[in-house]
Amino acid sequence: MRPLCSFFIVVSLGLPVAARAAEPQGAELEYRVYVGGIAAARYFLRYTATDTRTEIALTAQTEGFTDWLLGWRSSQFAEAEVDPLSPSRARQVAFRTEGVFRGEVRRVELRSYADRPAEWQISPPEDPEPRTPILPEQTAGTFDPLTGTFLNLRKGTDVAGCPAEIPFFDGRRRFDAVFGQQRLDEVKPSSYTIFSGPTLVCQFTIKRIGGYVLRANDLNRPEDRDKPIFLHLGTVLPGLPRLPVRIESELTLGSVIAHLVAARPASGVTRMAALPAQ
Repeated sequence: MRPLCSFFIVVSLGLPVAARAAEPQGAELEYRVYVGGIAAARYFLRYTATDTRTEIALTAQTEGFTDWLLGWRSSQFAEAEVDPLSPSRARQVAFRTEGVFRGEVRRVELRSYADRPAEWQISPPEDPEPRTPILPEQTAGTFDPLTGTFLNLRKGTDVAGCPAEIPFFDGRRRFDAVFGQQRLDEVKPSSYTIFSGPTLVCQFTIKRIGGYVLRANDLNRPEDRDKPIFLHLGTVLPGLPRLPVRIESELTLGSVIAHLVAARPASGVTRMAALPAQ
């Protein structure tokens, strides 16, 4: 699941900052993911925000051979009350997910805090796979993937650069996104994507802290764990900052590339979406 989970993180990394208005503003984004040149998954993300509140919903599902192999579907939602005097800090964050993986239903409910450990519940509570441990104190000051990336991108908007390091906890895994080099590039016109033009490329790796399956398999190869991920941010919608237009990494399974296939302005309230149909 590393390619698809990593993509979920990097989709969040480019969430645009809302305009300063009473009506929540944002965007709806659609992506298609290819693994080794084969279509593997689709993602739909909707986000709206004001100066004091963010709401982000994401649905995802595998397709084709990958769907036959994994049968993965997911619906995820995060809402946060934000301190307008310190936009990178949240007064309260709630995150929940519902998903199906190889026929098993999985749920997470999580509340994150800046000054104390997170509170969370997972279902099923017992995992048959041994995992690396997570200490409660390791979850203090962490973000869920959606809220954390949104707030950190908003903090860095004035300098139009990449974040430095973001601590994440999604209710099962504790990890950091560690950013390194950034550069300018250009996405060429292609039938895979709606976007072409200049991009800012943010390179990062995933630093595992806890909650990861110990057993190595095709979806959890030790040699892939430190592979860099490249996030291309480009100007897509008028009046909004740069969005993720291309996300890529090279793994043992092959190249993993996500393309932006649709983008629309959004406004109003955002709610958790239904789990995608099988």
